[in-house]
Amino acid sequence: MKKTVLLITSALFLSTAAHAHRVWVETAHTHGGEYLNAELGYGEFPELEPIAKDRLHIFSKPMQLVTEKGKENMLQKGTYNYQYRSNHPVKDGSYLVIAEYQPTFWSKNQAGWKQNDMKQMPDAAYCEQTRMYGKNIVNVGHESADTAVITKQVGQLLEIVPLDNPANVHVGERFKVRVLYRGEPLPGATLTATYDGFDNSDRKKTHKTEAQAFSDTTNDNGEVDIIPLRQGFWKANVEYKTDFPDQKVCQKESTYTTLTFQIGHSHH
Repeated sequence: MKKTVLLITSALFLSTAAHAHRVWVETAHTHGGEYLNAELGYGEFPELEPIAKDRLHIFSKPMQLVTEKGKENMLQKGTYNYQYRSNHPVKDGSYLVIAEYQPTFWSKNQAGWKQNDMKQMPDAAYCEQTRMYGKNIVNVGHESADTAVITKQVGQLLEIVPLDNPANVHVGERFKVRVLYRGEPLPGATLTATYDGFDNSDRKKTHKTEAQAFSDTTNDNGEVDIIPLRQGFWKANVEYKTDFPDQKVCQKESTYTTLTFQIGHSHH
C-alpha cells in the first residue's frame, strides 16, 4: 500500500512540477475612449515576468480582444514582451481579453524538463502535451456590467464561461460559472480560485502553485459557484488531463485554463 502511495505521489510531482506556471490575463483600469492595455501572465501569480526566448514560439498567437463584433488581435506593445494594446480606443462596455499557449510537448528525464515528446526523449519518466488558456473580464467605464459578450463561449478547448458579470457580484455572494471541455459541460471538475495578495510567499525557487482561497467541484451541468470572500483581482483555474492518443509519443494531454476578474471595484 505504501509503495502505491509513493508511486502515485511521485507521478503527481512529475506531472505538476514543470507546470506551476499558468497563463492568465490582466488588464489595466480603462475609461471609454482610451486604448485598452493588457498583460499576459505566465509565471508565479500575480507577478508578471518577461516570457523567455525559448518559449516565445508557444505564444505565437497574439492576445485577442472579444467584442460584440467578434475577436480581434491585439498589438504587442510596451516595454516587455507580455504587454499588449487594443488596435483602437474602446468605448464603455464589457469585454473579454483572451490568451493562448500553443500545444507543446514537455518531457522529463533525470536531466530535467525539455520541450520534447517521448520519441525525442526515449528515457522520459513523464510526458505531457500542454495547452493553456487565459481569459479576463474587463469592464470599461464605471457603470459597465453587461453580460452579452462575456457569457458567450470563445472556443477555448477548456473554458470557464461566466454566467454573470462579476461587477454585479458583491463580496461573499455567488459568482456562477460553467466549465466546458471541447464545448461541452465538464462535470466533476475541480475549480480553484485565489486573489492577488492571498499568498505572498516567495515561490520563485520552488515554482509551486500559489495557495488557493477557494475550491469546489462542478455539477452535472459543469456549473460551480465561486464565492469571493475578498474584493480584488481574482484568478480561477481548472485543469483537465486525458490520455494522449498515441502512448508511444506522449502519456498525457493536459489542458489548463484560467478566468481572471475584479470583485468590488465597480459601480456598486
